[in-house]
Amino acid sequence: MKNIMKFFGLCLFSLALVACEKDNITNAYFEENPERLNEVASDLRKALASSEDGWVMMVKSNLNAEVYTPIVLKFDTITNRVHVTTVYGVTNNTEDYFRISNGTGSPQLIFTTGSIMSTLYRVGIQASDITDHIYNLVSVSADTIAIRGYRSGRVYTPEGGVIYKMFKRPAEWTWAENPVKFDWTNPAFTNNVNSVIGEMKFEYKDPSANATFGWRFWSWSDPTVYRIRDPFAIGYNIGTGGFKPMNYFIITGGVTNDVNTTVSMGHNAISIYPIPYNTGTNQSVIALGTKIKTHYLILKNEVRTNDNVKMEFEAYDQKGNVIVKAFYDNLR
Repeated sequence: MKNIMKFFGLCLFSLALVACEKDNITNAYFEENPERLNEVASDLRKALASSEDGWVMMVKSNLNAEVYTPIVLKFDTITNRVHVTTVYGVTNNTEDYFRISNGTGSPQLIFTTGSIMSTLYRVGIQASDITDHIYNLVSVSADTIAIRGYRSGRVYTPEGGVIYKMFKRPAEWTWAENPVKFDWTNPAFTNNVNSVIGEMKFEYKDPSANATFGWRFWSWSDPTVYRIRDPFAIGYNIGTGGFKPMNYFIITGGVTNDVNTTVSMGHNAISIYPIPYNTGTNQSVIALGTKIKTHYLILKNEVRTNDNVKMEFEAYDQKGNVIVKAFYDNLR
């Protein structure tokens, strides 16, 4: 009875951080129950393997207060490989790995340096609030894995970063899979889209903010030849980088007052991410994201009827719920 009371006391104490799930991780609990460290690490490995479509971290960027960026991680617990998909770029064919370690006080989920995870942490808050590639396990259940960055910031900063409550990737998030349909290098996709003056309708949580803009996608050069540098690899990454060379295209029209804004192709997404090595372009990209209230737009579906091309886009909040919708019509 005494041990049961201690356990419930620990659950109550940890409510300030996470809900009291199957295994709430505290130093005191493992000190009193050392055999549980291996058991919880095993539970974590089983949970990672249980989601065939992967797990989702919703990370915060300083580019927007309400729109969060989805990071989709598919774990292969046999080979310890992890495949990371983001809206920022198309994943390179590099090998990213993870491991589970019995850390001090709790199991740890560790991603290799040079992976996309460590790249995001080095880039900083413009991309995400990820502060480490090492995470302490906070809790694990069948549907939720809560992890916390080991450090709260750069190297030599105190422990205790953001707690991410990872959830299983929703089945309807087919955009996270291959092939990449929003493919600016594919003539079949750019047909009746490149240089066509259309429109984009935006719908927000607050209907009074809804807006419709004249919208044109276009490129002045063959994107299979002319590519921008990877903003995530410049001075940040160890190794070859986590993304393929980023294909760029232009957005112009009423939304930008006809200012040509260079954006890049994410994984089935428009990546409205600043380009830090060009001040003018950087400012125009930030202005576009501010105008439409999101730093990315994920392609949900595309319908082609003769010359008419319609596309539906979306962006998410912290829990993965749709917070921005956008509807493109090339013939308006």
